[in-house]
Amino acid sequence: MQTSIPVLLYHHINYDDDVLSIPPELFEEQLKFLKAEGYESITKEQLGEYLQNGKKSWKDKAILITFDDGYLDTWVYAYPLLKKYGFKAMAFIVTWTIEEDEYCGFNLEDYWNGKIKKENIPNCSSTYSIDNGYKIKTVRRLCWEEVREMERSGIIDMQPHSKTHRKIYASDKIIDFNHPKDKLSAWTMVKGDERFGTPDFERKPELAGREFTADEELRNRLYQHVMDNGFISFFKKTNWKNELFKIVDEYKKEKGTDKIGEFESEEEQRRRIKAELEVAKGEVGYEVRKRCTAFSWPWGAYIPLSLEIAKEVGFQYLFTTKPGSNSPGDSPFEIKRFGVWKKDLDWFKSRVRLYSKKLLSKAYGAVYRKI
Repeated sequence: MQTSIPVLLYHHINYDDDVLSIPPELFEEQLKFLKAEGYESITKEQLGEYLQNGKKSWKDKAILITFDDGYLDTWVYAYPLLKKYGFKAMAFIVTWTIEEDEYCGFNLEDYWNGKIKKENIPNCSSTYSIDNGYKIKTVRRLCWEEVREMERSGIIDMQPHSKTHRKIYASDKIIDFNHPKDKLSAWTMVKGDERFGTPDFERKPELAGREFTADEELRNRLYQHVMDNGFISFFKKTNWKNELFKIVDEYKKEKGTDKIGEFESEEEQRRRIKAELEVAKGEVGYEVRKRCTAFSWPWGAYIPLSLEIAKEVGFQYLFTTKPGSNSPGDSPFEIKRFGVWKKDLDWFKSRVRLYSKKLLSKAYGAVYRKI
């Protein structure tokens, strides 16, 4: 008998060779397995009822499928395959990345129906370009009309995953300076100043830290030094970092203090977090014409303050990246998910069965985490 509800976390359904991507053919095999095993996809409301009251509104076994970020392949591959096998899902989207197009692109269903040839299925794989000698990764995103169409279908419940999915500077200790480098992640942006030459500090997810901002005067001095000394070519010097640290030391001496900036106050932190949550909630709600009640934490990172604020703004279901049990008595404000990251069907089968058992999933989640 099932004693815990597995909640699956996907990112990409495409052909990228990385830990966040599952090929469409394997995703289809996973859906076939779930159907053959008698799993029924449920909604967040059904899960909430089960967690809070132990009430089951499904026949045998249940599962909840989720997608994070809002990539084009959710529309191109995941949506048609979910529809084909009779499953539903949730998609948590980063609103500022959603394209403004007012029409839906082709997807796998168009190929099945003979509207397009196989080679005309949109390419959802990441592409790479070179900028000043550095590799830049670009991923394909959903557009708002695709978001609306999936919501209207009743197959995918669209919810917010934040507006910006950014990090913040969360320390006053300089660990580096912003400089040209490969950008191989879609989520490298920081809320603070990233101009070349400006200080780089330890970064934390925006909803899980207190923001530090270096003095504008210092940042401008460092950036201007880079501009006056060749800009990109400045960083080809072997001692470029020493030059910048020297400017920082001179600034501290001039000011008569080692202090080079300010941490935000607790009230400023509260306002920033609340604004991020409210805007994301409002934007998704406006576009799909509903009140959004669920949220998944970017990077799975949150603190007691952000949890408190998420409840204040009206979220009733909060999704983490923690593996573990979703059983009666567990909180809908800490829904556990396991990342589907391994390109191995037998691994997938074993994890679904494991997370269907309360004691096994609690024990496994306590000692292991893999996203």
